[in-house]
Amino acid sequence: MLRLLYGEMIIQKESILYHTSDDLFLYQNFQDKPFLFCSFHPSEYTGDNKYVHFIKIKKTLSLLFMIDSIKNIKIYSSLNQITNHPNKNLAKKHDYVLKNVANDLKKETFDGWFSSIENKGFVEVALMNDQKLFEVIDSQKLNRNWRNGNNLNNQIFVKNWGKKYEICTIKNPVILNINQKYQDMIIKYKEYEKKSNFPLEYIFQVILENAIINYF
Repeated sequence: MLRLLYGEMIIQKESILYHTSDDLFLYQNFQDKPFLFCSFHPSEYTGDNKYVHFIKIKKTLSLLFMIDSIKNIKIYSSLNQITNHPNKNLAKKHDYVLKNVANDLKKETFDGWFSSIENKGFVEVALMNDQKLFEVIDSQKLNRNWRNGNNLNNQIFVKNWGKKYEICTIKNPVILNINQKYQDMIIKYKEYEKKSNFPLEYIFQVILENAIINYF
């Protein structure tokens, strides 16, 4: 049902994602923490975390494309529709809710989900907390060596992602097998990006640069 209603994002084996935290990484089991929340680049998390952990994908992943809609730069999550939880996207803060979602994803052979962070322009991957799916290959102090795009004195500076944290989809394009309803949304999303004068400001824009998209 979820696979037909939304679709999937396929991330290639050996791709690198990032998890940030205030402490050194500690593996936790599924019962304690159903998901490990990751980004394609640490700049997509706006928190003040001290550490960044390099998460290597051990097998090709199938993630639920958990997007409800896209408007301008904002990407709206489908989490609240799936959970019917009154706190909407904040439902992911409750482990009992996440366990139910994880069990639903397992039934359809998903390894996690891809969605937005709090219905903004940023996106994340919620990996099923299973060491068969990933391994931590490095942990470092977070180095904010990127610069967001801005307009200073009518001079436009586009985002500089820095060289410290590579974006895996540039070398390993994702595959999107997604419902036809997203085609017009993605076209308009790209058009908005062109009009904004800030190209490739967000990870989803970077992903779409070379993603292989199959609509059904």
